[in-house]
Amino acid sequence: MRIEDYTENKIKKIFIIFSIIASTLFFTVMFIYTGFKLSAPLDDAFIYFQYAKNLSKGYFFEYVHGDGYSSGATSFLYVLLLTPFAFILRGSTLIILITYLLGGLCLFLSGYFIYKILKKLNVGSLFPIFGGVFFITNGNILWGYFSGMEIPLFTTLIIINLYYILNEKIKEQLIFLSLLSIARPEGFFLVAFYLIIKFLNLFLYKNKKLRNFNDLYIFFLPLIPGIIYFIINKIFTDDFMPNTMRAKSDFAMYYPVWPEIFRNGIQKYFNFLLNVYNGEHEHWFLHYSFFVFLFAILSGIGGEIISKKFKFFSVAFIWFFAGTLSTVFSSFFTVHNYRYAMPFMIIFVVVFVYGLFYLLEGLNYNFKTKKNTFYFSVIFLLLLFNFFTIIANIINFGRDCRDIYNQSISAGLWIKKNLPKDARVAINDIGAITFFSDAKIYDLVGLVTNKQAEVFRSGIASVYEKIEKVKPDYFMIHLGWFNYEKYSFFGLSDKRLVTFNLDLEPPYYVVGSPEVCVKLKTELLDSGDTIKNNTLINDFNIVDKIDICDLTSEQKHKYKIWTYFPPDMPDNLLEEGKDKYTDITLIDGGREVIGGETFYVYNLKPGNDLKIIRRTFNPEKHKLKVIINSKDAGMWEQEKDYGFIEVAYTIPAHLIESTMVRIDLREINKRKYNSFYYWFLQRR
Repeated sequence: MRIEDYTENKIKKIFIIFSIIASTLFFTVMFIYTGFKLSAPLDDAFIYFQYAKNLSKGYFFEYVHGDGYSSGATSFLYVLLLTPFAFILRGSTLIILITYLLGGLCLFLSGYFIYKILKKLNVGSLFPIFGGVFFITNGNILWGYFSGMEIPLFTTLIIINLYYILNEKIKEQLIFLSLLSIARPEGFFLVAFYLIIKFLNLFLYKNKKLRNFNDLYIFFLPLIPGIIYFIINKIFTDDFMPNTMRAKSDFAMYYPVWPEIFRNGIQKYFNFLLNVYNGEHEHWFLHYSFFVFLFAILSGIGGEIISKKFKFFSVAFIWFFAGTLSTVFSSFFTVHNYRYAMPFMIIFVVVFVYGLFYLLEGLNYNFKTKKNTFYFSVIFLLLLFNFFTIIANIINFGRDCRDIYNQSISAGLWIKKNLPKDARVAINDIGAITFFSDAKIYDLVGLVTNKQAEVFRSGIASVYEKIEKVKPDYFMIHLGWFNYEKYSFFGLSDKRLVTFNLDLEPPYYVVGSPEVCVKLKTELLDSGDTIKNNTLINDFNIVDKIDICDLTSEQKHKYKIWTYFPPDMPDNLLEEGKDKYTDITLIDGGREVIGGETFYVYNLKPGNDLKIIRRTFNPEKHKLKVIINSKDAGMWEQEKDYGFIEVAYTIPAHLIESTMVRIDLREINKRKYNSFYYWFLQRR
C-alpha cells in the first residue's frame, strides 16, 4: 500500500498503537526496576499527587493539611486534572498508573496534531506521518511524557494551539489558549505573546477602515484564567508568582547581580540550542538539525513578512525562542532531561520536518524511485537514531524510578511507620516523602512552604536562622544539600535514625547523596541571640538589634550588603565555635562582606551616645569607615583574631539627631570582613 492510500483513521491507529506500546513499555520497565512497586522517575511528580490528594479531600491547594494554601504546584491545571482521579482512588498510589494513561493519551495527541499541522503545510503525504512518529519515538521525550509531571499536558496544549492558529479557528483557540494560560506560568506568557502578534497584525492591516477591534479584544479572554491564578497566589501567599519559581529562578537570588545573571543565562541558552538541538554533545537530535530548523522558520517568517500578516511561523518562532529562554534562568535548568525546556521541543520538531522536506525537495533527482529511496533513507536514519535514544532512556527511566523508590518513597514510608504523627519534619525533597507519610513537613527549599523560597535563596545560614524559629522535630534531607552535617544541631550526623543510600551507575542518575533522618538537637538553638561579652554593656541598654541572615530582622532594618567586586557577592556564613572571652559555644549565621553594609536603627533617644556591638568570627584585620545619616562618624578598626569576637564602637551623642538613623559601614582597604549580629545600645 502506498503512503498516499493511508487514511487519517489508519494514521490515528498508528499513533494510538505506539502510544499504548510506549506507555506499557515504560510502565513495565518502572515496575521491574522497582521490584514491582509503583514509582516515578523524579520526586517532583509526587508534589502534584499530594496537592491532588488533598484537593480531592476539600483542602484547597494545601500541601500539608492545616498549613493553608501554598503555590508549590507549578501547573495549576495539572492538579485540577489529577484531582478527580485522586478522589476516585482515595489518595492511593495508583494515581501513578493514571499518569501513564495521561502520558499515553498526550503522546497520541501530540503525534496526531503534528501530523495535522504538517499536512496543512503541504509537505507531501510521507512527511506528516514521519513528523508525528519522529516526535513520539524520541526517547528523551518519552522519558518526560511518563515522568508523572505536567510535561505531556503542557506540550500537547502548545501543539493543539498551534494547529488552531494555523487553521484560524477562533473558538478553539480561545478554549485551548485559556487552558494553556494555567498549564504553567510560561503558558500565560505564550498567550500574551500571541495577543501581541494579533495586535501587530491588526495595525498592519491594509484597509484601516475595516479594522475590527472586537476580533482582537476576545483574545484577552484566555489571559483571564492565568490572571486569576496569579491573583489567588497573591491573596494567599502575598506573591503573584508560584513558590516553585521563587525557589528556582536565578532572578530570585537574594543579592542578584543582573549582568552576571543575564550573561550566564544567555550562555546556557546558546549552549542548550547547540548541544541539544544541533547535536553537539547531547543525544536528542542529529548534528546540524538546528540549522535545518532555522532555515525553515526564517523562510516561513519571511513569507509572512512579505504578506504583512504574522501567522503560524511567527507564533512558532516567538513561542520556541522566548519559551525556551524563559526556562534557562532556572537554577535547575539542566536536571531531569531538561524537563523545563522539553515542551518547546514539539515546535522544533514540526518546523524541522517542514524544513527537511523542502530541503530534500530542492535536490535534483534523476528518477522518482531515486528520490523516494533517498527520502526513506533519511527518514530511516533519523528514526534509527531515535531507537537508540529510546534504549538509553528506558534504562535511565528504570534506574530513576528505582532510585526514587529506594530513597524518597522509602523515606516517606519509614517516617509514617517510625515517627510520631504530629512530628514536624524538615526536608529538602518534599514530594514522595509527604505523599507516602502525610507528615507535617517543613520545606527547607520553599516549594510548598510559603515565604521559605526567599530564605533558601539567601543561603544555608538564613535557612538555619529560620530553623531556629520553626524548631522542627526532625530532619530528613540529602547530605550535601545544606552541609549541616558538621553542626551539633544536626547531631554532627553521628546519630542518624536511618540512612537511605543508593548504588549509582554513572554517569546518569536523578538522586544522589545519602538521605538521612536525624533528630534536631536544640541545645545551641538561639545561642547566638545574646551578647556574650557583658563587659561591653556596662551602663547601656539594648534599644535595637539586627540578627544577620534572619531575613525578617534584616528586612525590618533595611539591611543590605554591597561589594567592591561585582559579580563577586560573598556568600553567607554559618559558624559554630567558642566565644573568645567566655568560652561559651554558640552557633550563628552571618554575612561575609567585601565592601560594606547599610542598615537603619530605630528606637533611639536623640542626643544620647549610640554604642554598636558587632559579633564577628575569625576576623582578619580590617578598617571600617562609619557613616551616620551621610555624616562621617569616624573609623572602626579591628585586629586579626580567632573564634567569635564581639567588638564595640561608640557614635557620639551629637550625631544622634532623631529616633531613627541610617548607618553605612565601608571597608576602606577592600578586605573581607564578616558580621553575625548587631546590637545597638544607649545609656540608661
